[in-house]
Amino acid sequence: MRRLTVPTVAGRRWLVVSAAGLTVLVALALMASRQSEARGSVLSRGPGGWLAARRYLEARGVRVRLLDRPLDRLELEGPLEGHGVLVTTFPWQQGLAASAGEPLEAHLRRGGSLVLAYSGDLENPAEIVTLKGLGLSLHEVRKTTLNPLRWRQQTREEWDLRPAPGLAGPGEPVRVWAPRWAPAVPKLAPTLYQGPGGEPLVAALSHRRGTIWFVPADAFANARLGNAGNADLLETLRRRLGDDWTFDEYHHGLAGPSPVETAALGRTLDLILLHLAVLYLAAVLTLARPFGPAWSPPPVVTGSAGAFLLGLGAIHHRLGHHREAARRLLARVRELDRKFDLPADFDGRAEVADARGLVALAREVARRRQGLGSENERETAP
Repeated sequence: MRRLTVPTVAGRRWLVVSAAGLTVLVALALMASRQSEARGSVLSRGPGGWLAARRYLEARGVRVRLLDRPLDRLELEGPLEGHGVLVTTFPWQQGLAASAGEPLEAHLRRGGSLVLAYSGDLENPAEIVTLKGLGLSLHEVRKTTLNPLRWRQQTREEWDLRPAPGLAGPGEPVRVWAPRWAPAVPKLAPTLYQGPGGEPLVAALSHRRGTIWFVPADAFANARLGNAGNADLLETLRRRLGDDWTFDEYHHGLAGPSPVETAALGRTLDLILLHLAVLYLAAVLTLARPFGPAWSPPPVVTGSAGAFLLGLGAIHHRLGHHREAARRLLARVRELDRKFDLPADFDGRAEVADARGLVALAREVARRRQGLGSENERETAP
């Protein structure tokens, strides 16, 4: 009968550890693939990028500029011109600061327009900090479920945003992934599109001397602009806001040339070089000191080459490698001197060579290499 083997406790532990490790690797791979695309970037060709929206605006004659430096530094070097449009899209990939909303406030004070494309989730803290700097907050527009059977269906849910009542014309719906969170827009703010429950998801809020336009970031994604309603919304914003748009690409990884070195940075580099010089001097002084009394290493005991070759020959003799050695001898002689002619019977002697035959064959080859002829010819020569 075939005996069944039961896995031991150690084997079960290894199975559990292996399964847990595989789960972690899969989760890390999914997270890395999700973060590899710069969502909301006008340079991204992925489904969540805005490259198609940028190309559309450029084709319509809009002057498009890409911001490759922090907003506060741009404020110091020179503000955005006139009443242009500044577009910032969440989630940000870099550049989170506690004062993220102050440069946007300054742009609104000059009478500019701000298109704030929110992500619809709470994964990126920069969105919360920026809205708080503008005096706004996020509120939940869709409840999540704890039912594992409905959870996957809810994560893939899409909404058709309908034009708000009172807008001219029926209008096509805007198709987006159903957001969980959206900016809390005051009731007096004009609403362009609403969610299925009447949630204001595309709205315009007068702030300072300018206007903030709230738009779901997924509305202008590359995978969405093929929908007529999404393209209509982009064209509506272009007509209302003008033909001067600046996209905040610094927070999506686009970095411009580094600024001129400041005095503080120069002092920091000087201190680093001084620190390295001190470390180098300490290393030289340490190596210069003796580590103890001088002593001579013991002589290495080695054998002669003759003893090694005799030992190697004894091993081959014991293993009976005489025929193989005879064949190798003839092959090496022919390789070294292709013009050297060996008698035809040497190959036959190599195939039946024993210890004595191998020595005799080697002696014959050596004599012929020296031009002395064979031993038989030497005896018959007189």
